[in-house]
Amino acid sequence: MQVRHVCHILIIAVGLWALIPNASAQQKYAHLNSNEIKFITVDGKQSEVLVRSWQSKKQFGSLMIVGPSDTDADANGLASYLRTQINTRGWASISLTPAKGLYRPNYATKPEDIAKAGSEQITLSTNKSIPKYTSEQLLELRNFQQAALSEAINQLGSTVSLFPGASILVAIDDSAGMVTNLLYDKKIPAPDVFVVVNPYREFEYLIDPQSQRKSIAEQLVTMSLPILDIQSSDAHPISITEAPTRLNYNQVKPARYYRQYQMSLDFSNQSGWEEALNQIEGFSRTVIGR
Repeated sequence: MQVRHVCHILIIAVGLWALIPNASAQQKYAHLNSNEIKFITVDGKQSEVLVRSWQSKKQFGSLMIVGPSDTDADANGLASYLRTQINTRGWASISLTPAKGLYRPNYATKPEDIAKAGSEQITLSTNKSIPKYTSEQLLELRNFQQAALSEAINQLGSTVSLFPGASILVAIDDSAGMVTNLLYDKKIPAPDVFVVVNPYREFEYLIDPQSQRKSIAEQLVTMSLPILDIQSSDAHPISITEAPTRLNYNQVKPARYYRQYQMSLDFSNQSGWEEALNQIEGFSRTVIGR
């Protein structure tokens, strides 16, 4: 009887453990309708995807959103605004949990170094300057980020198919740099419209030259899909500095295939988010002829 009782307790415990990711997601997204929260498995772990259907008689397709790294699927600011406001304009929204960012704890820690009080950890206090990471460390992180992002996007084909029509892919900040590379390498399906918002790659210059990727400008110019390049004045300095190069490389394309839009507002408030949404909607409807 005791053995059976212990087994029963273990079964209950395992069942409760399996529910922890769902419970955590429900707490994080308690402000949302539960039917908006979907799950995929990335790198062996559950990852949230937020899906909102059309809220309009118009049904143009879907808009997939990848926010800045280290945020969630409902990241404050532009990502959340696009996710909740595009639906009344005829697009379903699919918002991914972005990849982990540069300061992912322990990503460079070897098993034999675990007892060394975190001497190999890549964590950064707010009062310390950015250290010079090795090329190997940055390559490890880059591979981790891009593999996770590729795995996530490639699982969403069935979700996108629920909303027939044109597919828009919006990538923001450092995630825009990652998604651009995935499209360039043909590791994810090409959307009907690709939108980059303040794209940059912060530490590419620290990687061994032989392993460095082509610049975002060079990769975008090779793509034969319509690209909207949105640049705001409050973006990362690298994105601002590289904006003229992105324009110079890509202005050889017809306007339907590349447009750079310099924001008149920044993304510190809703007015800027609405301006970006209007540009995304206008460019996309021009492309699909609706």
